[in-house]
Order: sequence, then structure tokens, then C-alpha cells
Amino acid sequence: MNITLTGSLGNISRRLAELLLAQGHTVTVVSHNPAKVSAIELLGAKAAIGSVEDYDFVRHTFQGADAVYTMVPPDFSVPDYQVFTRTVRHNYAQAIRQTGVPLVVNLSSIGSALAGTEFLPAYENLEEELDRLPGLNVLHLRPAGFYSNFYGSLNLIRQQGILGNNFDGTVPMLLTDPQDIADAAAQALHAQRIQGSQVLYVVSDVKTGNEVAQLLGTAIGRPDLQWVAFSDEQLLHTLVHQAGFSKDAAQHYIVDMGVAIREGVLTKHYAQNTQPVVGKRDFAAFAQVFAGIYAYAGAKK
Repeated sequence: MNITLTGSLGNISRRLAELLLAQGHTVTVVSHNPAKVSAIELLGAKAAIGSVEDYDFVRHTFQGADAVYTMVPPDFSVPDYQVFTRTVRHNYAQAIRQTGVPLVVNLSSIGSALAGTEFLPAYENLEEELDRLPGLNVLHLRPAGFYSNFYGSLNLIRQQGILGNNFDGTVPMLLTDPQDIADAAAQALHAQRIQGSQVLYVVSDVKTGNEVAQLLGTAIGRPDLQWVAFSDEQLLHTLVHQAGFSKDAAQHYIVDMGVAIREGVLTKHYAQNTQPVVGKRDFAAFAQVFAGIYAYAGAKK
């Protein structure tokens, strides 16, 4: 099959490309960065360089594809992430309709099912526009918080011996290894058995903040590592003034999501709508990978 993947060579798309190429598929990887061409071609894939905000580029890239993997790039620095998300989602849907792509695996989120509700009032539903396309076979993957998000805490851990969010360390978190997402996407694209609109929750583990701190701290040789509950205001300020987030994206996609976790909304929804843990990679295994990154980052300083 000819399969087009959005997401460049990110945490999911790189592994997904490798899996599909190993299965004998022809793979095109979409990236906005011309510097990625060599790495994409080294995998054995074709590179399509352009912006997913450009409809003509997206339509041209989807032309002739037997299947597409869609994801909205997490560019939280854009001034209005909601507008950005809607633009990209609309471009994908229109290009799929115009080119007649029959099969899509779409990276959604566990939050999509709760978009527009009390705790996620401005969260974007990443599924609804694709579900309006007649005759499309689409699988929406609904992961939780990525393990890889904890790499954003490397400096905080090294400098202050803490990590955290806007909820305390006793609150359970649904967590997902991006490799488990890639595996699920590859299986769906290769098997071609999706009929109509379907949903698959991809959750690899469930851990409290205290358990995350204990596992990461032990792995990196800092058993005193503590999980800290920040206020909503503290988290928003840090994201905007230190992490480069726009205020809109920080509020609606990080702070509000933390509130939903704090209130137990996501875990309740997951328990009511899916089977137990789907992913194969538990957080303890990721802690060892994290330790290697932590050591490497420290050696470079």
C-alpha cells in the first residue's frame, strides 16, 4: 500500500514509518522541515516537505495514498492553537474527501471525547470532522498523557529535584508510551480491517505523581525526587514565560487538562468506555530510558 504519514519523524511517526516499511509498504513522511529529508530517505521512505496549514500541499501529498495517518502537530507556541488545530483538521478532512483516501488512522486524544464539557470547554475534538466524511473508514486512536512529556521536566529535576503538575501526587494519571501508539497505528494500517468510524484507547500504564517521581528518581539515582502540586496560576505562568507556550494553548491544553485529571474526569471516562490497559510498555521500563536521556543531557552541559 501507499501510506502517507503526517508527524515528521516524531515520537510516533518515526517508529510507525519503520514498522510499515518493514511490512513492505511504500511510505511518504510529511514534514515542514527540509532538514529532515535525509533522515526520512535513510529510513527508506519518501519525504514530502511543506506545511499542513497549506491545503494545496496537503491535498497533493494525500493524492494516490491508499491510507493516511493524521495528527495535528503540537505546536503550542502559535498564538491561537485552537485556530491552528481547526485549520489543520479541516485541511486533512477536505484533502481526504477530494482525493478519495479510503482509510485513515487518526491520532486523537482521550480528551476529544470530553471536548466542550465543563473541564475542557475549549479543547478541540480531533475526530468530528473526519466522522462527517461519507464512506470513510477511520480509526481514532485515543491516547492519554505521553511518557515522553516528562522529558520537559529534565531541567526542573536536575536543578530543583522536583517535578509535578497542577494536581497532587496521589492523583492517578493515565499514561501512554508513544511506541504503543505507533504499534496500534501500524497494525490498523497493515490489516486494513477498519469499517466505518472506530475508536481505540491506547493507555500503557496508570500511575500517580508520587509513583512517577519514585520510579524516575530511582532510575536516575535521585531517590529523593518529589512530585509537587503547582497551582493553576503557577503552571500557566511557567508554561508561558519559561516553556514558550502561548497563553491560549497553555490554558486550554495543559492547565485545563490538569484540572480534568485532578477532578478524576479522564479516569472515570476511561473506566466507563474501554477495557483495561492496552499498551505493552509499562512506566517502569520507560524510567530506564528516561535515565539514559537524563545522563546524556547532563554530560552535554
